[in-house]
Amino acid sequence: MNINVYLFYIFNHNLQNPLFDSVMPVVTHFGGFKFLAVVLICIIVYAHIKKKKTLKRLGILALIAFLCSDLVAAVLKHIVNEPRPFVSLDNLRLLIEEADPLSFPSGHTTSTFSVVTFFILNMKQLAERHYKLINVLLIIFALIVPFSRMYVGVHYPGDVLAGAIIGIGGALLINHFKDSILRD
Repeated sequence: MNINVYLFYIFNHNLQNPLFDSVMPVVTHFGGFKFLAVVLICIIVYAHIKKKKTLKRLGILALIAFLCSDLVAAVLKHIVNEPRPFVSLDNLRLLIEEADPLSFPSGHTTSTFSVVTFFILNMKQLAERHYKLINVLLIIFALIVPFSRMYVGVHYPGDVLAGAIIGIGGALLINHFKDSILRD
């Protein structure tokens, strides 16, 4: 058994408990493309209505980082063509329905890490007094989503690790060029 499968079974079997069985199938969807796209669009619309220029600008840039990262993950998913654990393994606990049979990399993790990383890099501009607390909460969220993907049986640890790297990389890239992308 390879390390990826061994670690998957730890997350999917050894950590099982009734609380996680009820919470993780819900939490896992918070890292999804649709959910995060709606959140980012709501942030941008709210910032536009309230005339919060910095928040609007960072919301748009976070959306760009999110879309670019997810595009890379989608392309890789089809190039690598790795089946999800529930397609290739026996004896796993599948707690949600998943239509896409491809596993690598985790799109939910990519989405989550791109958005969270971008906002962490820029949070001090948005919430000068409470940015440290907000960053801690964002990090907790960013760690729970990939955990949930393994726990519910739809991703291997390597999938979520790759998704995190892609998301972080996309956020760092957009953050580096943010002044060139959106000029005031």
